[in-house]
Amino acid sequence: MKGRFDPWLPTLLLSGLALRLIGLDEPLIDQQAWRQTDTAAIARNFLDEGYDLLRPRVDWRGISSGVVETNFPLYPYLVACLYGVAGGASEWLGRLLSALFSSLAAVPVYALGRRLSPGPWLARCAAAIYLVLPLSWYFGRAVMPEALMILLSLGALWAFQRWLEEPTWLRLALATITAGLCFAVKIPTLYLGFPLVALAMARCGWGFLRRPSMWFFLVAALLPAVMWYGHAMSLFRETGLTFGIFGGTGYDKWAHGLLLTSGFWSSMVERFTFSVLTPAGVVLVVMGIAGLWPTGTQGRQRWYLYAWLGGLLVYLLLVPEGNRKLHYYQLPFVPLAALFAAAPLAALFGEPVMGGRIGALLHGGGRGGRWLAAAVSACVVAASVHEVTDYRRPPSYDYYRACLAAGQALNAKLPRNARVVVGDLDDNAGTPFRARSPTLLYYLQRKGWQITPDEFAATTLDSLADIGAEFFVVPGGFVLDKSALWAHLLRRGVATAASFPEAWYDRASFLAGANRHPGPERHVLVVRLRKEDGRAGSSR
Repeated sequence: MKGRFDPWLPTLLLSGLALRLIGLDEPLIDQQAWRQTDTAAIARNFLDEGYDLLRPRVDWRGISSGVVETNFPLYPYLVACLYGVAGGASEWLGRLLSALFSSLAAVPVYALGRRLSPGPWLARCAAAIYLVLPLSWYFGRAVMPEALMILLSLGALWAFQRWLEEPTWLRLALATITAGLCFAVKIPTLYLGFPLVALAMARCGWGFLRRPSMWFFLVAALLPAVMWYGHAMSLFRETGLTFGIFGGTGYDKWAHGLLLTSGFWSSMVERFTFSVLTPAGVVLVVMGIAGLWPTGTQGRQRWYLYAWLGGLLVYLLLVPEGNRKLHYYQLPFVPLAALFAAAPLAALFGEPVMGGRIGALLHGGGRGGRWLAAAVSACVVAASVHEVTDYRRPPSYDYYRACLAAGQALNAKLPRNARVVVGDLDDNAGTPFRARSPTLLYYLQRKGWQITPDEFAATTLDSLADIGAEFFVVPGGFVLDKSALWAHLLRRGVATAASFPEAWYDRASFLAGANRHPGPERHVLVVRLRKEDGRAGSSR
């Protein structure tokens, strides 16, 4: 059946896409609202301030140009292009683009699976599992570059494999372009070096080091990343704005001391059990790792799977804090996990793909084996539905819902070019340079500053007002218990996002006024930092 059209593949792709289109028009206040609104802001700024791919701009820019050190911004640039075609920024377009990228990534998963088994079931099961596992499903609809990263990384691996099988210049160009874009879009994808070398070794032995085309691929694939990140550092030197790509800026993603703590390892076990694989998926993956172990003539073609796993484990150990803190850091594990998990399912469908005692047991399952495969698959789907539901309504959902409501209300009321200070929590506070929390600024559709509760002070607000800040927008819970600051804000006049521009100058009047507005925006406060004549100072 190899080389033939498989009607299962488009069916799986459409089904995976349908899953990702659920809630397409939802605002960006679900899991990773921070990262999503930052990405969406960069896309919107491309639309509003010019399509200069080399100068991505954030909202938390103060009075600077806003250009920021970040990953190669191909994804937000493509989103901005969709915005331009549609005639304006619409978040659902970003979700749609991610859904398309994520669904299409099942094609190289399927293609890689076809080379592991004489029949179609391993490939089919791998594509299906990839599409339904929680991280792939949820982040396959998030306004983030991760879906594009996965598509490019799998495309690079598949294209490289195809080039080794039939070394034409066209296939070499495809492998080089996809790998180059992949490394530039997300530099952690350098873990792909492990399976790429393993594939080259399986095909050519150590002789691959003597092939000029291999060295061309290496240099040409790495060059875009080298050029971009060198340029990104120059953007950082221009503005001091960064997403913390390199050490010394932003929070410490590397934090290798975590590896010596039980908390890190317990969090990883929990994460992989429920978010990355699901409990049933864990069982399938372990069985697949054992059953696909390279032996005999097939061994050379399977070694790259284990090299791929090794590269991912190195990545996990090199970036422990990033992996502990952010669920989407484990997304690269999902395609490989899908290939391993598919092997025992394929064996239950009668494909001679697994070796050892596990393989012998599964291959003898007969008709009952198919029912068992269906039951296990149902368990994976059920667990994924539960996990994705939690992602769409995380513990922070109500907070971000208030930010959304306040932003929408104030966007219609504040001067169009107003510079705004937002007060928000930030896990990265205290680091020399950090990515600021963008959500309030994003929904305000204004530029400005973000400060954390440890920076809340009258002197801070006065100094920012002196350089152009006009309003202070902050969730009430962050300031109501700070008596000195609260007294200072009342002297200026405190409004809610719902009541603005109406303001109150004493606590009793404020509480009475705020309680007249039942919506979530009443929990976000607005304070004017500059007088009507434009000078800094108390409004009263």
